[in-house]
Amino acid sequence: MAEKILSAYNASSTAILAQIYRAVEKEFSEYYRIVNHDDEAEFEGKLTPSLGKLGFDVDFFGRGFFPPGAYHSEGHQDSMGLCLYLALMKHTLGKNFTFAILDDVLMSVDAGHRREICTLFKTKFPRTQFLMTTHDPIWLQHMATEQIITSKSSVHFRKWTVDDGPIVWEGGEVWDEIKRDLDQDDIPSAAATLRRYLEYISGLLSHKLRASIEYRGDAQYDLGELLPAVVAACKKLFSKAQEAANSWNKKEESGRLSGYQKEFSSKVDKSQVEQWAINKSIHYNEWAQLKKQDFAPVVEAFRDLLECFRCGSCRGLIYVSPGKGPKESLWCDCGAFNLNLKAKGKS
Repeated sequence: MAEKILSAYNASSTAILAQIYRAVEKEFSEYYRIVNHDDEAEFEGKLTPSLGKLGFDVDFFGRGFFPPGAYHSEGHQDSMGLCLYLALMKHTLGKNFTFAILDDVLMSVDAGHRREICTLFKTKFPRTQFLMTTHDPIWLQHMATEQIITSKSSVHFRKWTVDDGPIVWEGGEVWDEIKRDLDQDDIPSAAATLRRYLEYISGLLSHKLRASIEYRGDAQYDLGELLPAVVAACKKLFSKAQEAANSWNKKEESGRLSGYQKEFSSKVDKSQVEQWAINKSIHYNEWAQLKKQDFAPVVEAFRDLLECFRCGSCRGLIYVSPGKGPKESLWCDCGAFNLNLKAKGKS
């Protein structure tokens, strides 16, 4: 009787597991084909139940089914793991799969396939909120470009300690830290924090404003390259917006833009960004040698300058739209800051 019970149980459980595996392997294979449609559009995976374990084999370009570690690269295996996790969650939770945490899961996946993972998230999991962490700024930009995240839904940690937890660049904390250093006459620390913050924000603005910067294969850009390019790009955009306003005979808008450009140029001159290349005495490498009364105005000048790149309503950074091709507008996420860049009669 015991043998019959065991046999019936094994047959029943195996049948149910086989049914689950077939459903999951179908979803898994579909997700993986989306991510790797350029080279594995005919991919298939097989989940086979066996005593005490699960057999997992995947197709290798029509040459048979093998364990993933046999022929697939680490990047492909990482994307397989993500696709398998998503397939399991969808099968297990269905419509209740509304939240997932992905902790740095794409470090080995190349840039091209990361874009396709964004496509996978948008098309197959529109109701799921993903909380993702990464050390890779390029992946962060991919998510922003593919509109997986917005400026309000991403947070950049600049340091982390056990006692204080994560500290972010945005939210005013960086200016509070600089002020504390100034109050303690610790100019080197204040200068280092300001420089790192300016490099961080200039990198973001370079991308958002489509600034022209000499390409570097190692992606190591310093502040002397980034911020002047951002300022130059912004001046060109304001000038282009005024040209467009004049072409549409919008005199009030043109006058407003003229005043805005004068204010922006005044703040640029105060920060002396455009003079760095010719005057080493005001270059950021010399900041640490200044006194408190000399460095405090430098901090204030850059803080005022950076306000020009933010919307007064949503506090988000302004950006050029679209991300490629002819530049049509300069605006923010909420739309309160919106400058037309298309002149009349130009497509």
